[in-house]
Amino acid sequence: MNDTIQNPSPDTQAKNLLQAKQRFISNVLTEKPDKLYRLDDFDTIRQQLFDNVENAVKTRFPLYNDRFTLTLEDVKYDDPADYSLSEQKKALLEGKSLTRRLRGRWVLKDSATDKPVSSTGRMTLMHVPYMTGRGTFIRNGHEYSFTNIMRLEPGVYTKQKDDEMVAQFNIRKGSGSGFNMRFIPKTGLFQVSRGTTNCPAYTVLKDMGVSDEDMEKSWGKELFEKNKAAGVGDKARNAANKIYNL
Repeated sequence: MNDTIQNPSPDTQAKNLLQAKQRFISNVLTEKPDKLYRLDDFDTIRQQLFDNVENAVKTRFPLYNDRFTLTLEDVKYDDPADYSLSEQKKALLEGKSLTRRLRGRWVLKDSATDKPVSSTGRMTLMHVPYMTGRGTFIRNGHEYSFTNIMRLEPGVYTKQKDDEMVAQFNIRKGSGSGFNMRFIPKTGLFQVSRGTTNCPAYTVLKDMGVSDEDMEKSWGKELFEKNKAAGVGDKARNAANKIYNL
C-alpha cells in the first residue's frame, strides 16, 4: 500500500491559503459571540477573547507551497486563566503587563510525502492581553479601558423611553443612514426621526409606496386616520424633505 500523500493541486493550495486568511486582533474583538451575556460580564468576555485568539491562530495554518507545508501543533495557553487583585496591583506598581502566553510547536513538512522536515519545541506565539474584572487591560504598569469595543450589529432594536416605544434601525456601514421609528401612545402617532428632526411616519411610508390600505390594515382604522391627518400638508412634507437630506 502506498502511503505517499500527493502534492496538493493549485486549486487545493489556493483554497487552503484562502481558508488561512490572516485574522487580526480587531477582528477577534468584534467576533460575534456564540452566547448572550451582559455588557459588564467581563469574565465571559475575557474567556471569549482568549478563545477567539486561540481559534484564529489554529485556523491560520497549515500553509502550503509547492514544496513545503507549515503547520502549528500543540497550540494552547500555558499561563493561568485568571490573575488575582494582588497580582494586578503588583503589575501596576512594577510597570508590568498582564497577558497569557499562547504557545505552540512549528512543524515543517514535505508537501509530497507529508513527512516532517524540521520542527521546533513549544515556543511562545504571542502574549494575549488579559481583561480584568473591571473590563480593563494592564500594560507596562498602566491600566487602559476601551469604550468602543462593543458595537450593535446591523438590525432593529426596540426600547421603551418614558411612555414612548422606539425602534432603532441600525444600518450596515456604507449602506445608508440610521433612523428611529417612534410611537407616541398619548397621540397615537407614529414618527420617523433622524437627528433632531421628527416626521410623520405616514408621509415617509407613502413616499416609499406603501398604500393607505396596507397602513390601515396594520394600524387599525382609528390610528390610521390620526396618522394620515398628521402626515399630509406642507409641514409634514418639509419635515420629510429635511430627513431625506440630512
